[in-house]
Amino acid sequence: MNNRTNEPRKQCLTPLALQGQILWRDFFYTVSAYTPNFTTMKGNPICLQIAWDSNEEYLTRWKEGRTGYPWIDAIMRQLQQEGWIHHLARHAVACFLTRGDLWISWEAGQQVFEQHLLDADYSMNAGNWMWLSASAFYHHYNKMFHPVQFGKRLDPSGDFVSFLSLTRSNK
Repeated sequence: MNNRTNEPRKQCLTPLALQGQILWRDFFYTVSAYTPNFTTMKGNPICLQIAWDSNEEYLTRWKEGRTGYPWIDAIMRQLQQEGWIHHLARHAVACFLTRGDLWISWEAGQQVFEQHLLDADYSMNAGNWMWLSASAFYHHYNKMFHPVQFGKRLDPSGDFVSFLSLTRSNK
């Protein structure tokens, strides 16, 4: 927020973004320390018990970067190849897997991130998946990361998608 006008900022300066990320990290550390079964839906008192779909084919295609959505597929290929993806890319693929498109449990996505992310952290991972799937912390979350438009906004020239398509075809 702009302290003078109380209007949202058009962009967040890096030091403020870093402070925000540290606050989220500490928040998830604290909540995970005092919440039974924090990394699962069942037995987790802060998590909504949602009847997610269990489509193994869709989950496999998401994991392997074969959904048919170039932006989502490029992100998942980067995760497999490099072990890291930008936090907004994490938001995009999490939203796509859960409440945005595939309606598959955040627990499945959490496991994939735990397996591939070099910076995986159990409390941050579970906390962010619950938040982005609207399973905990904010249940009326209506901001969706459109699998096409969001990619066009962040990668208007398509360089990211093209690069990861080339690296895949050269293997």
